[in-house]
Amino acid sequence: MLAAAAAFGAAPIVGPAGAFAQSLGVDAAHYGITANSDTDQSAALQRAIDATRVAETPLLLPPGRYPVSGLDLGNGTRISGVPGASRLVLNGAGPLATARGTDFVSLHGLVFDGLARDMGDADGLLVFDDVDRVDLRACVVENSWSNGIALNRCGGRIAGCRIANARDGAVFSLDGRDLDILDNQVADCGDNGILVWQSVQQHDGARISGNRVTGIHNRSGGSGQYGNGILVFRGGGVTVSGNRISDCAYSAVRVNAGTNVMVTDNQCADLGEVALYVEFGFTGAVVADNIVDTALTGLSVTNLNENGHLATVSGNLIRNLRIGELPERRGVGIYAAGDTAVTGNVVENAEHAGFALGYGPYLRNVAAANNIVRSAPYGFMVSVVDGIRNTAITDNVMSEITQAAIVGTRWEEIVTGDLATGGADAYPELTISGNRVDR
Repeated sequence: MLAAAAAFGAAPIVGPAGAFAQSLGVDAAHYGITANSDTDQSAALQRAIDATRVAETPLLLPPGRYPVSGLDLGNGTRISGVPGASRLVLNGAGPLATARGTDFVSLHGLVFDGLARDMGDADGLLVFDDVDRVDLRACVVENSWSNGIALNRCGGRIAGCRIANARDGAVFSLDGRDLDILDNQVADCGDNGILVWQSVQQHDGARISGNRVTGIHNRSGGSGQYGNGILVFRGGGVTVSGNRISDCAYSAVRVNAGTNVMVTDNQCADLGEVALYVEFGFTGAVVADNIVDTALTGLSVTNLNENGHLATVSGNLIRNLRIGELPERRGVGIYAAGDTAVTGNVVENAEHAGFALGYGPYLRNVAAANNIVRSAPYGFMVSVVDGIRNTAITDNVMSEITQAAIVGTRWEEIVTGDLATGGADAYPELTISGNRVDR
C-alpha cells in the first residue's frame, strides 16, 4: 500500500510541473537549438521564433551562449530567457535582430552581445522599425558597433535593461510614438546615451524616467551634438524626470528645438559643458527641481535669436560651476533669455556668476525673483544692449559676492557698476528692486 501510494503521489508532482512549463512557453531545445555551441544557431532559432509566434506561445531560451545574426522578429514574437545567462552573440554582419512592421514584439531576460564587431551601416545591434508595441525588459545590450537599440516610428517600452559599450548611442528613437524608456542603466557609450529625435518638430510623447546614465563620451566631436546623457531633438510632449546622470562630455540633458518638454527631478554631476540645456528653437519648457553638481554652466534656456522661448525655471539646486576652455561664457549657474520665469533657485560656488540674463539684444520678458546666490564674483549679469525688453530682477538674496551683485553687460563686456546700489534708472527696460546683498 505504501509503495502504491508513493507511486500514486509521484505522478501529480511531474504532471503539474510539465503543465507549468508549458504555460510559460516552449523550450528552445525542442527546435534543435543547442546552448554553448560554436555552430551558428541562426537558422534553428529563426524556425523556433516563427513557430512559436504563429502559435502565440513564448519561446524559452535556456542559459547558455548562442551565436546568431540577422534574426527576423515577426509579429507576436515573444522570447524569454534567464536574465544575465541566456546570451545571444553576434556571429555575422548586420543587426543581431530586426523587427519591421509589426504590432507587438516582446524580449525579456536576454543578453544581446555585439562583440564590438563592425556591423557596416546597421543602425543598431537591435533594430525596430514601425513596431507599435516594443516590450523590451530586463535585457542586456552590450558591445554594439553602432547604437545599442535603434527604433524608428515605434511605441512601447524599454524598461529595466542595461545598455553599455555602444560605439554610438545606447537607445536611439526616431519619430517615436509615446515610447517609455524607464529604469534602465546606460554606461560607457561613445557619443550619446538616450536619444529621442523627430524628423520635424512634432509630438513625440516619450517618457524618459528613472534611468542611470554614466560615462558618455564625445567620440565624434562637434559642439554639442555628441557627448550627452539624454538628448531630445524636435520632440514635443517629452518628459525627462527622475534620472541620475553623471560623467558626460557635454550635457546631462539637452533639449534642442523641443516643444512642451518637462525636465524635472534629475540628479546630474560631473558634466563637461551645460548640465541642463534647452536650446535653439524650443517653444515651452519646464525645468524644475533638478540638482546639478559640477559643470561649466548649470542650466540654460537660450537662443531667443532662434525664437527659443517660453519656460519656467524653478526649484533647482545648482553648485560648483567652473570656467573651462570652451570659447563661450561659462562658470554660470543659470542662464535665461526669452519669456522665462526664474524663481526659487539656489546657486552656490559659481566661478563667474550666479545668473546671466540675455545676450546682446536677445533678452525679453524675463523675471528673476526669489532666488539665492552664494559665493560668486557676480550675483547677476544682465544684458543692457539696445533692444532688450521688459526684465525684472527682484527680491533675490546674495551672499559672499566678491565683485558686484548685479552688473550690466554688452555681449561679453561688463559696462556698468553695481546696479543693485544704483544706476538702473538708465535702463528703462530693467526693473531691479528688493534684492538683499550680504558681502
